[in-house]
Amino acid sequence: MKNYLSQLIEDIEEAAKNPPVPAFIESPPHLDELPDVAELALVPFKPISYWTGIDAINFPEITDLSYEQMEMVNKAIFKLFDSLNIDLIDIPDGIPSDWLYEVLTTNWDEPVQYLPSSGFDLELCTGDPMTCPYGEYCDCDEDPDFLLDDDMPSNINENDDNDELPF
Repeated sequence: MKNYLSQLIEDIEEAAKNPPVPAFIESPPHLDELPDVAELALVPFKPISYWTGIDAINFPEITDLSYEQMEMVNKAIFKLFDSLNIDLIDIPDGIPSDWLYEVLTTNWDEPVQYLPSSGFDLELCTGDPMTCPYGEYCDCDEDPDFLLDDDMPSNINENDDNDELPF
């Protein structure tokens, strides 16, 4: 496993040194003055594996690695993210390296945009504690302000000035 892991980290570091060629986009005339906006609007979403050439299946199962090995892979992944200008913006404070390794590798095929000019903010938190990949380490809550008015139950005690029946 040691040799395999060394090769995997080397592959990740090589991908970090050689980011993909930026996608050619022909900016519409009205966006000529705003190349970052054109890039954001026109670059396709592709899995991280597409942009890096490293498939998710290449990452060993968490049970096959030591804590230190997971930390090494995490460090290499973040170096790669830096080279791709991807910022994982919702990492909870205090998340252990093994849990972070699991989150990073199981979400490796998450679609992202390669935006070398402006960067991409990657969020993995679902906002739902039951499905959030950060699990117990995430501070996501079901925010009642997030609910839309249509999702809220109607108040049956509201007096309506209109006493007409709807039929």
